[in-house]
Amino acid sequence: MRVAIAGAGVSGSYLASCLAEKGISVDLYDLPHQNTCSISPCAWMATREIVPLIRSAGLDPVRYILNRFSSALFQGREFGVELMTIDKPALIRDLRGDIPVRYGSIDPGEYDRVIDATGTARTFLPPIADDKLVPCIQYRGTTENIRAIPEIRCVYGGYAWSFPLGDGRCHVGCLSHAGDPSLFIKDSGLLNGMTTECGCRSQLRVTSPAGAHPLVSGNIWGIGEAIGCVYPLLGDGIVPALRSVGLILDFWDDPEVYRRGVLSAFSPMHAEYNLLAALNTGRRPGLKDLLGMNVSRLRVQATPVKALEAYKDAVSVWSGRPGKERIF
Repeated sequence: MRVAIAGAGVSGSYLASCLAEKGISVDLYDLPHQNTCSISPCAWMATREIVPLIRSAGLDPVRYILNRFSSALFQGREFGVELMTIDKPALIRDLRGDIPVRYGSIDPGEYDRVIDATGTARTFLPPIADDKLVPCIQYRGTTENIRAIPEIRCVYGGYAWSFPLGDGRCHVGCLSHAGDPSLFIKDSGLLNGMTTECGCRSQLRVTSPAGAHPLVSGNIWGIGEAIGCVYPLLGDGIVPALRSVGLILDFWDDPEVYRRGVLSAFSPMHAEYNLLAALNTGRRPGLKDLLGMNVSRLRVQATPVKALEAYKDAVSVWSGRPGKERIF
């Protein structure tokens, strides 16, 4: 069997090395990146679930964990969590191993299977009927006023974040369903005092796998963000990308079983999508919306009173400035 993988990010690189170990002929393709870290986007935050996944790839998680956090600020309130920042570029390089990256076009007819790991570009799978892509802007740099723990602040239609990377460096970004995130990130104050080393604009697919059909089309199979494997509300996609590789390897010979496996494994993402839909149509999410979510991966610890206060504050900011056009 001859396989082409389009996209040398987390999922594409990992799958390429896994297939090569199985003796399958694989060609890994990518587009050259202009940003400093050679990946786009360069999100560095991950949940605790990444540790066993890195181990299962035969790597030592300690090599990639920059910081571990037992708390984070959300709307100015400190909550107990389990989060970490990781060296994503180094992780991708080591997941790929010795597999070379080709730069050029792919003719699907020359391969028995083409894996679409192109993220939001979704270059080879058919377009999603009602796709939801959210604009995002990110910066990496240094600051004298480094925050000791991650911080998230809601903006109109979305949120901004600051993740400490160590050595006075941080990763700051913003996404918004309601407008240009470069405007809202300035209002958030998280860029104050920061000297940027690099920055990039991108999009985030919040459709979830339940809405990202088809997941397989002919000899084209999708993995990672190309098929919506991103938690829509918080945007964390590194862990789902790695998990999607495990699923495609497990169900390599049966596209329908693979499709069902993806939908089952990532069903909580659709609940987050529904909550986003409520927020972006001006409806205050109800108890049913909240109960359908699964945020156990974050290990959030908070009193009911604090959680309710933060929730009301976040919804108010997210839904503010009425009359402006919404993207979603």
